[in-house]
Amino acid sequence: MKKILWIFSSALLLSTAIFTTGCGDDPVSDLSPIVSISTGPTPSTVVEGQNSYVAVTVSATKGTKALKTVTVYEGSTKVSIDDFNVDGKLADANPFLIASPTDAMSWDIEIKVTALAGTATYSVKVEDDGGLSDEATFEVIVTAPETPLSMTLEGATFNLWNQAGPVGKGGIDLDNGNSTGSADAAAELRDMGIDSLAGSGDNWRRRIGGVGGTTVRFAGNGSVEFGNVASKEAIVSIYENATDLLPASTYTTGNIDVWGNFKVSETVNEGDAFVVYKSANNTYYLVIVNTITETTTLGDNTDKYNVSIKY
Repeated sequence: MKKILWIFSSALLLSTAIFTTGCGDDPVSDLSPIVSISTGPTPSTVVEGQNSYVAVTVSATKGTKALKTVTVYEGSTKVSIDDFNVDGKLADANPFLIASPTDAMSWDIEIKVTALAGTATYSVKVEDDGGLSDEATFEVIVTAPETPLSMTLEGATFNLWNQAGPVGKGGIDLDNGNSTGSADAAAELRDMGIDSLAGSGDNWRRRIGGVGGTTVRFAGNGSVEFGNVASKEAIVSIYENATDLLPASTYTTGNIDVWGNFKVSETVNEGDAFVVYKSANNTYYLVIVNTITETTTLGDNTDKYNVSIKY
């Protein structure tokens, strides 16, 4: 009996030793830092062309070890130290060292956008003292540089007159704002004259149309703020979202249908905006009707639109 108990005790001790050795605690792995963008482009921001700056606030907290370096990338390329600043000061290196070991940090980073028009991806990577890292990434939509306007014409002298009124003033040269004949080669826009069949009172049609191969589109009433249009691209955008004029034959009032397929506007009102495209010089003209002077005496015909022009 003693021998059996001895064998049992020995087996129990052996199994306990095996169990203790095989189930020891695993070694603890170091934790990486955590990086986030707390303010900035989420998910993106529009930059007015190249060489503009985009700003983000980047925050980081340590994992196991203290934070050590920060690296700023455009795509997979490190951003030049001349093209970004940290907390208002140009960086002296990329990656730049964190001044002293720390558990948490926040940086205001401004990056100069040198990417071509389209979508550019930027990232900010933070590495700790043990070589572990994390990064935050954001996208920037880069617009193509815009083209400055060639001309802005405003004032009391820029008028388009009733085509049936003063001779040589029924059209307008949008390049300089001068009045011209309604069929003059220099004109881009013309008035559509009077309804000769009207019995009495004012018979001015108060409609306009293109001339010399121009295309005219209506951009709404009061919807275009003249002072806010600052580039050729802005005028093109207004044109692309504007409405084509209709053939005169589609109108049943004002005896305008006699012009057949010639495209004319609706009755013009103060505040109306038009964009005129001239293919001969590939130019888009923005025209805003400021005021309308309309006579009420039959046969007077000294009616006019005062306009502002940009191109």
